[in-house]
This record gives sequence, C-alpha cells and structure tokens, in this order.
Amino acid sequence: MSVVDLDLDPELDPELDAGLDTAFGLDVGRGWFPDDAESHRRDAPRFCPACGSAFALAEGGHGLTTEYWVRGDRVFVCFCGGCGWSGDIVLAERVVGHEAAE
Repeated sequence: MSVVDLDLDPELDPELDAGLDTAFGLDVGRGWFPDDAESHRRDAPRFCPACGSAFALAEGGHGLTTEYWVRGDRVFVCFCGGCGWSGDIVLAERVVGHEAAE
C-alpha cells in the first residue's frame, strides 16, 4: 500500500506543470470545479437569519449549508443547530425596493 504525499514540489514531480494545483493537490485543468468551489466558500451564508449563530463548525456553529441550483438561481438550504431554524436562502443579483410614503 502506498501513501500519497500532498507536499507537492514541481522539481520532484513533473506532473505539476500539467495542470495540478498545489493548493488543492488535484487536477484543476478539467474546468469549472475550482471556481465553483471558491464561489461557494465566498457566498455561502455564515450566520443563521433567525438567531445569528454561526453555521460553520470551524466558526463555533452547529449548522449546515448546502448549495443547489434552480435554473439560474443559486439556493442554499440551511439548518441551524442553535435554534432549529431551517430554510432556503436564495442569492439575488439585484433587489429592487421602494420607500414608503410619509
């Protein structure tokens, strides 16, 4: 059984010049995945809209966020372990509001 070494060094491994990314240790020359993963990390909701608790375990939270797509919309289904709230958060490109008359 062999052990995979994730300390990638381009001088020791010529395949690194063939589309491998040392940050991921994977072949990223295949298309959209690295950009999509980065946009998910950037855009995923971090806090519960009901109680303000963090979703991510790394930030002390007890929640979950998963992204899926409906046509052109990006939807995050979320669960907060702090208060029990669950729901969908849809990202919007543009929001048009109005100002109430006085």
